[in-house]
Amino acid sequence: MAIWSAFLMLVTPFLIPLTFNRQIPLVVGRTIFAPVLIWVAGVKLKVTGRENVPLDRPVIFVSNHCSHFDIACLFASLPRNLFFVAKKELLWVPFLGFNLWLTGHILIDRSNRKKSIASLRKAARNIAGGRCVTLYAEGTRSTTGEMGPFKKGAFHLALDAGVDIVPIYIDGTFKIWPKGSLKITPGKVSVSIGKPITTANYSKQTVAAFVEDTRNAVLALKP
Repeated sequence: MAIWSAFLMLVTPFLIPLTFNRQIPLVVGRTIFAPVLIWVAGVKLKVTGRENVPLDRPVIFVSNHCSHFDIACLFASLPRNLFFVAKKELLWVPFLGFNLWLTGHILIDRSNRKKSIASLRKAARNIAGGRCVTLYAEGTRSTTGEMGPFKKGAFHLALDAGVDIVPIYIDGTFKIWPKGSLKITPGKVSVSIGKPITTANYSKQTVAAFVEDTRNAVLALKP
């Protein structure tokens, strides 16, 4: 899996000048990278609700987060090119950082509140301009497999960008690759995609209700 990931991170940047398409690594990610990674890991992936994904407008996908393997599962499950919102420190990770920057993923500077707010405003403009992004509203991977409380960042971002949130529940990745472990165990994973939740029903004053309603929608998708 590591060799396959490193190989594609080295190769896909060269496809950008050949295709004149900065998003071609994202296409490769969901059509080649993720399916092969899932196959190598011995994972059987089941996806339900794919018809709920809007194809004509940008959205924010919000899911639970139990494992690094969630990334491959989302790439393989969603029929949209996915941009991830990640911490800026990942720029310094060999191969990964260069690919994140080159492909145009949204990097948040969390060194202080002012820079963080500026990063989120820039992210909102990028989303409103057409990028579909994925956010793990818990902020970090679960250490137990159970879903934790949601933070408000994703919801302020949705309100600022004026885009819907699509709830997703990922089941099974914690058993396959739990946090703190290097061991990967073959198994079954299900990705359940819910119907979009419109921001039109919420405001900055009711963001707490937006968070709670979305978290309940994600939990309702649990098998």
